[in-house]
Amino acid sequence: MQTLTQDIRYALRQLRMSPGFALTAVLTLALGIGALTTVATWTNAVLFNPWPQVRDARSLRFVSATVLGGDGYSVSYDQFQYVRRQSRSFSDAAAFDLATLNLALPNTQPQAIPAGTVSSNYFELLGVKPEVGNFFQPDANDHAFGSMDAIVLSDGLWRDRFNADPSVVGRSLSINRHVFTVAGVAPPEFSGIFGGVAEAAWIPLSALRDLSADAPADPLLHAGLQVVVRLRPGVADATSKAELHTLARSFALAQKNDQLNSWDLNLYDSSHMQKGFFGAIGEVLPVLLGASCLLMLLVCINIASLLGQRAARRRREIAIRTALGAKPSRIASQVFIETGLLALGGALAGWAVSVGISRAVYVLLPDFGFPIAFNLHSDWRIIAFVAAIAIAVTLACGMYPIRQSLRVSQREALHEGSTAVAGATRKRIGQRIVLGIQLAICFIVLACCGLLTRTSLNIFNRPVGFDRTNTLTTTIDLSRAGYTDDRARLFLLEVLDHLRTAPGVASATLTTHLPMGDWGSGNTRNFSIPGHIPGKGEDKQVVTDFDGPDFFHTMVIQLQQGRDFATSDNDSTAKVAVINESMAHRYWPQGNALGSAIIVDKVERQIVGIVHDFAYHSPDNTEPTPVVFLPLLQGKSGYGYAMIAVHSRTGATAVVSQLRKAVADLDSSVPLENVRTLEDVTGEQYQMSRIPAELLGVYAICSVLVAMMGLYAVMAYSVLERNREFALRMALGSTREKIFRLVLQGSAAVIFIGLGAGGLGSVAAVRLLRSMLFNVSPFDLLSFSVAGLALVLTVLIAGITPAYRAANIQPMQALRNE
Repeated sequence: MQTLTQDIRYALRQLRMSPGFALTAVLTLALGIGALTTVATWTNAVLFNPWPQVRDARSLRFVSATVLGGDGYSVSYDQFQYVRRQSRSFSDAAAFDLATLNLALPNTQPQAIPAGTVSSNYFELLGVKPEVGNFFQPDANDHAFGSMDAIVLSDGLWRDRFNADPSVVGRSLSINRHVFTVAGVAPPEFSGIFGGVAEAAWIPLSALRDLSADAPADPLLHAGLQVVVRLRPGVADATSKAELHTLARSFALAQKNDQLNSWDLNLYDSSHMQKGFFGAIGEVLPVLLGASCLLMLLVCINIASLLGQRAARRRREIAIRTALGAKPSRIASQVFIETGLLALGGALAGWAVSVGISRAVYVLLPDFGFPIAFNLHSDWRIIAFVAAIAIAVTLACGMYPIRQSLRVSQREALHEGSTAVAGATRKRIGQRIVLGIQLAICFIVLACCGLLTRTSLNIFNRPVGFDRTNTLTTTIDLSRAGYTDDRARLFLLEVLDHLRTAPGVASATLTTHLPMGDWGSGNTRNFSIPGHIPGKGEDKQVVTDFDGPDFFHTMVIQLQQGRDFATSDNDSTAKVAVINESMAHRYWPQGNALGSAIIVDKVERQIVGIVHDFAYHSPDNTEPTPVVFLPLLQGKSGYGYAMIAVHSRTGATAVVSQLRKAVADLDSSVPLENVRTLEDVTGEQYQMSRIPAELLGVYAICSVLVAMMGLYAVMAYSVLERNREFALRMALGSTREKIFRLVLQGSAAVIFIGLGAGGLGSVAAVRLLRSMLFNVSPFDLLSFSVAGLALVLTVLIAGITPAYRAANIQPMQALRNE
């Protein structure tokens, strides 16, 4: 122990004597360890420990309904109950979904809060314990409406609105103008499992009917749910997936519904959830992990090279210590301790860098109108990960300087002034290869960053087919304000009338889904075409949208044929529909869709218009989805929740006051939610494509900085070693310009190695990006050219200062020192 203490003190003293070297090494390690720890933190947040309060979260899986290989659809309540009863792979299953509730407290304005609607066994399955009070009593009968009009509050809502008062349990609250009783409070850090959405409260599915004044007799028959299951111990994912496929087929047979034959059930872990943010983040993590590993490899090569140079500069010292009897094991131990101290400093600084980057990513994430929550705390997994990296860095970076130290020849080290040129050529070749590898890693990261940047620009510049800049949108939930469907319908029509006469308003309309809206748009419904026999595997469902009068005119969506919806398209007139271009081409290739009949949910309608395809789900959809648009006013229900869109003549934000006034003049108690321009709404979709490019850009900059520091250090040391050579050249007549070019020319080999190895490595790396690219080749010439140019500039910038020093050597002084 005394020897270890002495070695630590000696290493600290040596590092204090070289503060520039120590600081450079620690900062370089901080970049690499910070980047890798950031990916580990987010992987932990979406896969290993997304919900700290949930018991054994790694055994949770999520079930999603799919149609013909697609994914992302909710599960019906009957499907959920069938899986819950029949499955042998799961110990239990619970259903949940996301809703927005109006919480009204005395003497305050109603507050819209995101809430979970959950089956009664939700908290029991998750193993979450209440902080105060109780949760819902598990009951297989979620249809027992009114039996459990209870609400569970989140810890945040409890503290913000009720001052953490324990007596809130049992109190009555007004939710959507209906009385709910507070059953309990969820523990801190638990905000639901809807993929990163921070839910403020939870109500049972049995309370669904009380959320709307005109809810159907059994709203669960119309509910689209998310399903969470817990795997039984020892059951593999493959076994569970096979059982779900079997259950999907047997459910279709039990329901005697041919439409269900094309449906399947799939299983996902938390990083591939079909709703929320986890799925989108899970897609990016493998790419960022690859970039982080490359950056960490670059850092390790750089640090090992710096330590090797340091060991070479200490050859004389080590030779003297060896001559005085120091054992090789003691010298190796001291080098390892010095490397370990650098790794420890880099790990601590890297952890701090990781916290900063993780928070920055958290801020960058679009919220889609809901508050977000991720478990970014550093638990034992992150601490163990950082410790493992520090140990690995010590081992990986310490071997090379130890080898350099133990290979010291006492004779050569003690007389190195006269033998400085010996073996220089071989040494320089080795240095160039190492530097070339570093530049190759830089090239790979830069090329991938360029491809993702091109993708982001292509997506942003792609025409979407509607006006994003001059349209204002808002959500209005009249059912939460106690309106029946009849009252809500009249209210919405009066709002449109007020808006159409307001200054600056070109047109206004209603819709249930905005283009490129939150997490996609529209719902699927059964459809058929009279006289058309569907082929094997052909879709029997189509995406539908309910829209108000002048919808396409307001959104500036071009009509190819026919007309827009009108106020006269109501429940007392003939049923009509508008389809998009893709729908018309697929089912009426002869071009005779206008005027034809289509049956949607057993209701026959006449096609009165065809619109050009536009970006319906997302801006990067290269195969437009066939869509059927239905008049909102022809429905007998569904007016409690709608979106209002206003097209302005002078800019979207110019009509905010007119929109608020139009609603307040009719009923000042009705709140407007998410008053945003359509550019803001769709901007969240663009942001999801920008985040990978931005993060990889950060990694690319870090890689270039690390490579530049390593290149500068190696070239500076090389110039220092070759002082005698440069002095002799000048003494023999060489000019300073030639010495300057000579040093820079040595970088040419490094550039060629970097470009060659980097190009080959990029061919393998871009395979990971293929699914993320849009309208850009994986071997895009521009991206690779810019990466190569950046590499050349990196070498030139790093080499100019050492070359300048070499060219300004004073020959007589250098030779006298030798």
